[in-house]
Amino acid sequence: MSEIQNIIKDYLWLFKFDNIDNKKLYQSCYEVEQQLKNVFPPIENNKYGCFTSYYHTEYNLFSFPCTELQKLYKNICYSVNKVIDFNEHYYLRCWVNLFEKEKNIDWHSHWEPEFKTYHGFYCVNTEGENKSYTDYKIPGKDLLRIESKNGLCVFGKSDGDQHKSSEWFNEGYRVTIAFDVIPVNVLRKYENFTHKFLHNYIPVYKT
Repeated sequence: MSEIQNIIKDYLWLFKFDNIDNKKLYQSCYEVEQQLKNVFPPIENNKYGCFTSYYHTEYNLFSFPCTELQKLYKNICYSVNKVIDFNEHYYLRCWVNLFEKEKNIDWHSHWEPEFKTYHGFYCVNTEGENKSYTDYKIPGKDLLRIESKNGLCVFGKSDGDQHKSSEWFNEGYRVTIAFDVIPVNVLRKYENFTHKFLHNYIPVYKT
C-alpha cells in the first residue's frame, strides 16, 4: 500500500492498494449480484444506476466469503485508521456498484454533516479505452474530478459534499466497492439501537 495522499486538507484522501487481485474480485462481485437477484425482486426506474446499488441497505458486501474482499477490508481498516479519530469507535457498511454500458449514478450525498461520518469507494474495474472518473462538489471548492484507476481507494468526509460517477462506455461492468464509516454513537445511543440497518454494520478494526 502506498502513502496516503490528502488531496483536500482534512477532507478527501486517496489510497492505493496493490495487493488485491481485481480480476478475482470482479468475478466475486458479479457472483454477489447474481445471488442478490435470486433474493430480491426486479426494479424499474432505478435512480442508483444498478441492481446492487439499489439494494445497498439490504446487505454488507464484506459478509460474503471471498479472500480478496478480506484483503480489501483489512486495507481499508489500516488506511482509514490513519485519518479518522483513533479514540472513536466506528462501524462500516459496504456494497458493490456494477454499472453496465451508459449507466452511472448521478449527483448524490451520503450522511448529513452532523453525524460526522465518512464514505469511500474502491476501484475494481474502472479502466478501458474510455476513461472513467468521479466528480465531487465540495463546499467552498471548485469542481473536483478524480480519474478512476484500478486499485485506487477514495475516502472522504460526509460533510456537505456531493459526487457522481461518469457513464461507462467500456466492455463488461464498471465495478466499484463503496462503503460508509459511521461512529458507533450514531448507530447506538445509550442502551438503544438507533438505526434500522444495524445488521449491515461491522466494526472498523483498529490496526
